Amino acid sequence: MIAEKVLGAYAAIGTMSPTELPPSEQVVWYRRAVEEWKISHFEIPLFAGEPLAPELAEAFADLHASLVVTLVAQWARAGAVNAAYGFSSLDERARVTAMMDANAIVQQCASLEERGVRIRNVIVQTGRRMGGSIQHAIAFHKSLVVLARLIDAVLPEAGLAVEPTDTRPDDYGIAFPGAKRSSLDTDAIVQTICAVNREYPANSRVGVMVNSGRLILDGISPLAMIEQVLDSEVPLVGAIFSGARPTPVGFRDSHNCHLDPEGGFSAADASACATALKRSPQATFIGMKCSCARGDDELGFEIEEVLRAQSALLNELAA
Repeated sequence: MIAEKVLGAYAAIGTMSPTELPPSEQVVWYRRAVEEWKISHFEIPLFAGEPLAPELAEAFADLHASLVVTLVAQWARAGAVNAAYGFSSLDERARVTAMMDANAIVQQCASLEERGVRIRNVIVQTGRRMGGSIQHAIAFHKSLVVLARLIDAVLPEAGLAVEPTDTRPDDYGIAFPGAKRSSLDTDAIVQTICAVNREYPANSRVGVMVNSGRLILDGISPLAMIEQVLDSEVPLVGAIFSGARPTPVGFRDSHNCHLDPEGGFSAADASACATALKRSPQATFIGMKCSCARGDDELGFEIEEVLRAQSALLNELAA
């Protein structure tokens, strides 16, 4: 079943977006989402050592918003400096650094909850490939056990989930973070999570969040991925829909909107995925996170056009 609608507005207006707005102007769009489009759950990135802008924190509290907090932007920023950075890293120093950053972000989440902002999920990713899958799975398992315990203690109402990303080869013609080159594919991630959930039965089991924009780079059907996770022992916490940016060498992780015919993900694709989610007894969220890109043009759509279209489709899919 679809329990909630989540809007990743930051891809069009927030941090690391080519159309980034000042926090005071971002607040206007979040208020419109709640008041006009009836969506009060948002995906946002948080960074270690950089508290959320006070204007946004105050607005989310005032709007009684719920947040799905992703660490993907933290990985993109830190991983661009140190390729070994990540929760599945074979470099122990780099793995521990990622864990320390995650701890700082979870503490930010706790501060937001104290202000009345609900944290629904904390979403993590693996890290880049450095060696064999078994070694990476062992490192990732070690990280997830600690993260699950941390979130269980500090954010008892929130859930930890893993977002599979692309597993493009090292010679893929798009640099990180445009292609993430994950150390583990979805099968390995699911197996690792199963082991964690058996070892540490927290209040909320570790789950998976499917992001269609990440899967397109590997040519994987988001619907097939959703069905795979629903059939597994791992909870599916939700699905975020978007496309990707076409380039001469393949797709780039860019969250092109479903309005973009070149983006690889359409409203019909989203509808098929929503139908699968509705049929499941699991309570999941359905979300969209789209940038203003059209084809290879980062500014192909206007902000209002993209946010309004996402919200309208989310409301239609969740009905």
